[in-house]
Amino acid sequence: MASTSKCEFCGGTVGSDEQNCPHCGASNPNYVVDTPRQIFLPKTIDELKEYCAERGMPLLRMRFFIGEDFREPRAFGIFRDGDQFVVYKNKSDGSRAIRYQGPDEAYAVNELFQKLLSECHNRGIYPDGKPDGVTRSASSGRGSKKNRTFLLAMLFILGIVLFASIWSCSKHANDGYYRFSDSILWYRYGNDWYYTDSDGGTSWYSGDPDVSDYKDYYAGDDYDSDWGGSNFRDSAQWESIQSDNSSSSSDYDSWDSGGTDWDSDW
Repeated sequence: MASTSKCEFCGGTVGSDEQNCPHCGASNPNYVVDTPRQIFLPKTIDELKEYCAERGMPLLRMRFFIGEDFREPRAFGIFRDGDQFVVYKNKSDGSRAIRYQGPDEAYAVNELFQKLLSECHNRGIYPDGKPDGVTRSASSGRGSKKNRTFLLAMLFILGIVLFASIWSCSKHANDGYYRFSDSILWYRYGNDWYYTDSDGGTSWYSGDPDVSDYKDYYAGDDYDSDWGGSNFRDSAQWESIQSDNSSSSSDYDSWDSGGTDWDSDW
């Protein structure tokens, strides 16, 4: 089922199944090709929860409440009430607009799912896969100008990403295990140091070896049980590092719910 949005050029209504705005001919950035790339369409509330969790969606920040009759302003949601499924929107003034109420769970879930995708697409996030090569209609000069601006912005962002990648590789060039003595095993990650008792120790702690020529004591990047201690990559510190790295790269970090039209019925 197609969702709708406002054309960013003329303000007309355009469906996600329309490649160009029917009013001005501008290319529709929310156009979704009906192809097998739409691999998974949730049909139950639990499946919708799973879909969002797998993609790391911060639903509280996004103001989507799945399986919850949330009563505060500025919220989209779905919940079950007996044999009825209710899809709703709480507007800025606290009033509620019911999008659907009935026994068809798959239909109810799809209504909220399409709204979720629409809100993501409006922010340049495509959890369902980015639309395949959509080109701007030649009749819209404003669209061409915007595309050039977008391309320059993307090149700038790619430049930053490339620089960050090079910097990150440089920062982590000396990661790995170090042995300054037989009693303590050290691990370096970036500019941080961790150590453990090599005599059967399994816990790791933050520390500083205070050795200026530490590179001379490099043991390797892959853990060797002959060193004693334990594998740093099985430690709680390593899990925390990976969690921080994962969350810092989320597409949803900059989500601002103020970008939603909270005064409309849907």
